Amino acid sequence: MNILKSNTKLTGNDKEILDREILYINYNRIRNLSLLIMVITLMILVFIDIPNLQKGYKIVGEGYRELFYLHIFLSISMLILFGLSWSKLRQSTKVTWWDKLLNLSFSYTLAVICALFSVNDQLINSQITLYILGLFMIAIGNYIKPVNSLFIYLSSYIIFIVGITKFQSNSVILQGHYGNSAILIIIAWSMSNILYNAKVEEIISRRTIEEANIELSETIYSLNESLLALDESQNMIFSLALAIESKDEYTHGHSERVVEYALALADYLGLSDKEKKSLWHAAILHDTGKIGIPDVILNKCTRLSEEEWQIMKSHPERGEKICSKLKFAQEILPVIRHHHEKYDGTGYPDGLKGENIPYLARIVAIADMVDAVTSQRPYRAAQTMDTALEELEKNAGIQFDPDLAIAFVNMHRGKKNVIRGI
Repeated sequence: MNILKSNTKLTGNDKEILDREILYINYNRIRNLSLLIMVITLMILVFIDIPNLQKGYKIVGEGYRELFYLHIFLSISMLILFGLSWSKLRQSTKVTWWDKLLNLSFSYTLAVICALFSVNDQLINSQITLYILGLFMIAIGNYIKPVNSLFIYLSSYIIFIVGITKFQSNSVILQGHYGNSAILIIIAWSMSNILYNAKVEEIISRRTIEEANIELSETIYSLNESLLALDESQNMIFSLALAIESKDEYTHGHSERVVEYALALADYLGLSDKEKKSLWHAAILHDTGKIGIPDVILNKCTRLSEEEWQIMKSHPERGEKICSKLKFAQEILPVIRHHHEKYDGTGYPDGLKGENIPYLARIVAIADMVDAVTSQRPYRAAQTMDTALEELEKNAGIQFDPDLAIAFVNMHRGKKNVIRGI
């Protein structure tokens, strides 16, 4: 909903109540998040940075000295923000400009530091994972007005772009970082606006109901319960999955088709509703890690080099790391990580074999292959479903679970399921 429209409903005392309530929520979140970040950073300093310092940074490698200073700066910043937010929570005074500045300082500090971490990481691992996590944490961590959040994201983006341009010498990786970071900024800013506007509307609605002494109907009550139970990060990560596919016309709709194939097989096998729900989540998110893969590799029409292939093979682990912060995704993390394992143990990232591969991951692997074969790609035309089924039969027991592969083939050929209920 338009924030300007929302603000026109608030005047005088009501607007002050709104500002105070949002500020109180943010102070609680700043206190908790800054304490968590500070504890994790101190552990890294004690168990990683100090031993590296004792070894000597010339031995450890380039970039680790700067990483040590960044950890110190981050821990001190979080300590200061924790102290200030804690003291403010103990006060019930009128909202001042200092309160608003402190409220913004956490998000701004986190955005800048995460950008600096990822810039420095170009000297170590060439990753931008911390920048991704930082943007997500800001988007769902605080309620920030759109104009302020835009300034925060743009400031960090400028620092990030200038930094990686200077320190990343690999042009392929650099181009990927440019495109991926631009998508992330748009998604993060959009989610910040959605969550802020939703909170404003929630407070306005509650105030209206209280003042008018209106009793909630059963329908409205159920709706509010559903909204309160909704995991805000779930909507964000689904948006991210769709954004990844929109980068390439050839993979547009891939996750949705994988869901369709996977759920069709789940119905054929007689899986429970709970298993189907987990399978749906996993199929939607299985390629989330490709946000960190450069576009030139994802869209390459010719054979990947060994270096490019190693980067491509990292996307299951990247996806697991991104989704590990989401409450609803904890049970499906093994599916995201292992959907490229092979039944004979020659897959990646961990080379799991046979029954050691998670059951739902084996289903997603089959659905993923079927869509890959039957969809058009930059390096070949789309094949028929018969070709995909032949591929399943040929690789049953090698790449795919033999029972599941034959079950998928039988399902499409109209044969009775002989392994229902396994």
